[in-house]
Amino acid sequence: RIMMLRRSKAVAAVAALAVTLAALQGLSAFTGVAQPRHRPAGQFVVVENLPKGMVCRAMPDISLGLWQGADKYGIQDTRREWDPVPRWRGESTWRARGEIQGDSHRQWYHFDAEGKTLGWIAQAVARVLMGKDSPLWDGRSDVGAYVVVTNCEKVRVTGKKYHYKLYFRNLSFKPGHLKCERFKDILNRFPERIMMKAVWGSMPTTAKARRVFKERLKLFTGPNHLYYDKDPIEYPMHLLKDCLHTHNVPRRLQILEMVKKRIPKNRELTAIKKDIEAAKKLTRYKDFLKNQLATEGDEAAERMEMDELAMHGEQKRMNAILEEFEGKPALKGKLSMYTFPKIRRRKIKQHWRHGKPDSLESYDYLLAKRRNMLGETANE
Repeated sequence: RIMMLRRSKAVAAVAALAVTLAALQGLSAFTGVAQPRHRPAGQFVVVENLPKGMVCRAMPDISLGLWQGADKYGIQDTRREWDPVPRWRGESTWRARGEIQGDSHRQWYHFDAEGKTLGWIAQAVARVLMGKDSPLWDGRSDVGAYVVVTNCEKVRVTGKKYHYKLYFRNLSFKPGHLKCERFKDILNRFPERIMMKAVWGSMPTTAKARRVFKERLKLFTGPNHLYYDKDPIEYPMHLLKDCLHTHNVPRRLQILEMVKKRIPKNRELTAIKKDIEAAKKLTRYKDFLKNQLATEGDEAAERMEMDELAMHGEQKRMNAILEEFEGKPALKGKLSMYTFPKIRRRKIKQHWRHGKPDSLESYDYLLAKRRNMLGETANE
């Protein structure tokens, strides 16, 4: 035990001596230890030559970093003021504050609920009320708009909801005072309440959303409203899903109904496209004959038939192509399959938001195009 006490005292004395040397001479007192580099913070360091690629701040801006003599070096008038920003993290995010959120700057939108699905139009109204479709939206600022909804009595629901969708209310909050009413009964008695309930269900349950809901939502039955002086903008209702009678039948019957209507329409569209392609070929053939006639001259046209003239022009065109590509490697077609993984290349398909649009618009467009190309009349 005495030996252990003596050894511990010797170790303590050596440690105290090392601490004293380090305090007086720094790390240089210890051999084999890397000395730290002196890095002055907020101080100027004088060097004889600048490192390659650096420019001294004392040189004038018009010199573009080139030496122009000692008389122009270090002029205080041309030297930029050194005013660094400590811990600069970038510009803060812009937010709509103060006057920009005033009601005088809010836009008015008009929604026509006729024939629209209840859920789709309710979600669109809630987004406009909260301002989520605004480029100024940041989650905190109130940049929503006013919404005027008309024809609330003509809103539609899918399936059997018209008969079986229920609405519950208990305004007194007492047991036994619960009221239940069907969708069709409320639609006859108070149509605005259906839209009101659906929009509120699509909004967050916060104090801000409650205030926006009470102040900016304007519901009306019929096509007229009381805010024509605000000049509301018509909301693009074609973006919202329509509720059709085919949506109320089972899925297998929906497909059957779609096939029954689409097959004759697709056949007619195919026939119209063939007529348009034939008209285009005829136009190109006429232009080819005109160019060949201008090249050969009127005398050649008199001694040759039309088929001979066309054959002669086609032969010239083929000879020109042969001379152009003679001696060159053959052109490679598009690969039908990726080389290494042996995956078949497929055309990129466009996914529509509500399915492929109705072919009626394309049908009318193609029909008018065929009439213009073939010179048909509208009655025909």
